[in-house]
Order: sequence, then structure tokens, then C-alpha cells
Amino acid sequence: MKRMLMVGAGSCQINAIKKLKATGIYVVAADYNLMTEGKRLADAHEIADAFDEEAIYECAVKHQVDGIMTTGTDQPVLVVARVAERLGLPHFIDSDTALWVTNKKAMKHRFHQFKIPTAPFAVINHQFSPTALMGIKPPYVIKPLDSQGQRGIYKVDTIDEIRQRFDDVLVHSRSHEILVEQYYESTEVTVSGWVRHGKATILTVTDRITFPSEEKIGVCLAHEYPSRHMATYGQKIDDLTGQIVTQFGIEEGPIYFQFLIGDKGIWVNEIACRLGGAYEDVTIPLVTGVDVLSLNIEGALGIPLAVLPKEKHALVGAFNTQLFFCNPGEITNMTPISEIKALPFVVDAGYNYRIGDTIGAVENASQRAGFFIVTGESPQDLHHHVAQVYRLLRIETRDGINLVRPFDYGNTL
Repeated sequence: MKRMLMVGAGSCQINAIKKLKATGIYVVAADYNLMTEGKRLADAHEIADAFDEEAIYECAVKHQVDGIMTTGTDQPVLVVARVAERLGLPHFIDSDTALWVTNKKAMKHRFHQFKIPTAPFAVINHQFSPTALMGIKPPYVIKPLDSQGQRGIYKVDTIDEIRQRFDDVLVHSRSHEILVEQYYESTEVTVSGWVRHGKATILTVTDRITFPSEEKIGVCLAHEYPSRHMATYGQKIDDLTGQIVTQFGIEEGPIYFQFLIGDKGIWVNEIACRLGGAYEDVTIPLVTGVDVLSLNIEGALGIPLAVLPKEKHALVGAFNTQLFFCNPGEITNMTPISEIKALPFVVDAGYNYRIGDTIGAVENASQRAGFFIVTGESPQDLHHHVAQVYRLLRIETRDGINLVRPFDYGNTL
């Protein structure tokens, strides 16, 4: 029996763990949590920080795994590549590329080196001089260099605010520096695809809908397909994706790129070499018939991959993945997830909380309360179906207050 080490055992890894088990692969799940749903599903589990290369290396050696992988999360991609190289295990990208796609300092400098359009930026430490930000117009966006889930990201208007927020950013980093970018008034699209022999195949382009609040800048609320930008920017998205794959030396495996579209055209926000964390392992097969999760597993085990289809065959016309949040409170009642899944247009749904849990204030993507995916034949269908689910969806306090924050298309699109 083949053995796979799954780095990360949270909600983003559950589908992969289920798929591994269903195909007869022994699964070892590792992260810093004592117990998670992913660990309950796995054959074995270890307490080891997914960011800690040595801890993950020791897990791989202890369990004599045949492969190591992660899905849906950025930072472990570097650990997976480094541990795979050390043990001679199969891997999609080498550790140099893995660093470029997980560390924003390396990523942004490579964008600049190869003239890939991105926001003007600087990498600064605590003692930075205002001259370090010459050429960057306010307002600014400040970010950790090596975090995920929109943790520690703030929009600020002045250099004094950067200094005030500096430590708030560093709390979410293993570095002593932070990234400062020029804010770009824009909408976002996400490109999901697969690379074979250095050539990218784009599978889906979705509109990435985020919180309107600047305090939670970049926190995703939904992905909608097809993107409304394809008629105008489809060719540019394709060309830019190919340029990034070439200049970053991405030879094989999944890609997940975030682009910003505004009055200056397309700027690249961030890139990753992983399956997305918005259940793209469910939605990409719906649209294309390509089982990207199986491709990810096979590649991590060194199994020769089937050639991707040259022509995509749409199984649904449109989908919307809702990544919903709640107001703070203690949960005493929840709509059974089976009732949500019973709706004919719902593909999948799930909760990240249970009855008895207390939900805190929304700070970043890690407070996501759950998800559901609806299909339709048009944007109008999707909007109607999303509204129907929210009418049914209740996460209640003892007083019967529904904590679910409804999705408002008017304030997000």
C-alpha cells in the first residue's frame, strides 16, 4: 500500500484526504493542531507545524512515505518541495521555484526582473526611511512576506500608519521585513490551471469577490464562473499566465494565480503552485471534466500523468462558490448541512464550526464559517440560487439570532 504525507489537515485538505483513502492510499496527516477533521479521516496523524521543514521531514521518515503533498494552502508548498528533494520523492516544482511562489519578497522581485506587471512595491524593515517608498503612491497595502489566508494585511494612507501597523503585520510572519505595495483600485480574477512540460492549460478563470471593507482587504467571499472579464481580457490573461509559468520555471503541476483588473489594465497580485482553497477540486471538474485532485495525487506519487484534454467540455454553464462568514456569537443551532445539499442546484456544502462553538470577530480568511457551491446556466440563475440558500441557512444563538452574514451582490461586485 502506498503511503502519502498530507501537509496540513484542515478544511482545505479534507477532500484530498478522502480521495487518497478512496483510492487505497495510506494517509498520514500532519499539522500543528492536536486534532482536526482531516486527522480524524487519516490513517495516522502527527503534530508537526506545516511551516516547519524539519518536523515534516521527520514525519516523512518515520512513516516511510512514498509521496508528500498539500492542497489549498500556500506556505506548505515550500516545505513539501524541500522535504521531497531531501528524500528523493516525486515533486512538481523544485525548491527554488517553490520559494519564488511562496515568499512575496522573492516573488515581487522576480515580477520586476521579468517585467511582469505588478503594483509598485518595497520591502522594508523597522528602521526604514521614507525614501524607501519613493515611487509608491499612497494609499498603501502592507503585507507579511510569508503568510496566507489574508492574515496581517492592511490598507493604510500614510507612512506613520505603516509604522503603527508594522508589528501587527509581523505577528503573521517569520521574517523581520514586510511588503509595502501601492494600492490598486481594481476587481480580482483567479486563474486555475495545470502545467505540463512547462506549458500552462488554463482550466477556469473566476471573479474573486472580496469583502468591501478595507479593514479586511482581500478576504474572499465568493468565486464566480465564468468571469465577466473574459471578453475583454481573456487573451491577456492567457498570455500573462504563460509568461509567469516560463519566467518562474514552473514545469509541472497546479497553478493558482490572482490578477487585479483596473484602469491600468491587469496587474499580478500573487501566484501559487497549488490547487486553490476555494474547493477548486470540486468546481474545476464540473466545468472541464478534468479531475485535478487525482492529477495532484498521481504527480505526488510519481505516476505518469494523463494528457490534459485539448478541448474542455463544460458540464455546467456557471457556478458560484460562497465562502461565508458569521457575526460573533455562541452557536446553539445550525441548519443541517443535508438540507442545504438537498437543494437541486447545490453541488456541495460544509461547515467549519459545530454546535457549542463560539465564533469570534472576522479578522481574516481563517474565520470562514463554511461554504456552499451552486450551479446555474447564467449569472442570473446563480444570484437566484445563492439567495435561496441564504434564506435556508441559519447558524443561531440561544436567542434565535442568525449569525450568518448574508451575501450582497450590490456591495461586492
